[in-house]
Amino acid sequence: MRRLLIAAFVTNLALTVVALLMLPEQVAIHFGTGGRPDGWASKWTQAVIFLVIEVPLFALFMSAGRLTLRLPARWVSLPNRDYWLRRENRAELEARFTAPMQEFGLVLFVFLFVVGLLTLDANLSDPVRLNETVFLTGFVAYMLYVVYWLAKLVRGLKAPR
Repeated sequence: MRRLLIAAFVTNLALTVVALLMLPEQVAIHFGTGGRPDGWASKWTQAVIFLVIEVPLFALFMSAGRLTLRLPARWVSLPNRDYWLRRENRAELEARFTAPMQEFGLVLFVFLFVVGLLTLDANLSDPVRLNETVFLTGFVAYMLYVVYWLAKLVRGLKAPR
């Protein structure tokens, strides 16, 4: 899962570079109903926005298991926290938490890649318009995955009897 997450992140970085090379100086960065643009910025601002979002998220997903163990217990919120934060259970917590977080990161970066492609396509079309149907389909699929992932995470962090 780790390699797939890294690949998805690198793919998003490549898409950002491609967008910088292909897009006009001013681009739509937000779209309203009907896919009509309602927010504009320079292509460099768009690239910085993506990097400011994606780089910290990548770091978080790559280090979530270790980070959870290093944070003070009062800052950690997870199912059966008292059980998992006991010294003797921390290694298993890291193992049970790292893979799901990397999986979540992978799916998020795939979703962000789709959004990036849609934004690129919208800004290269005349008139500028986001394919709202594809975006909403991807968004609904992503939200359904989030619900599934949360249920799976909670089940995976049940304390053994």
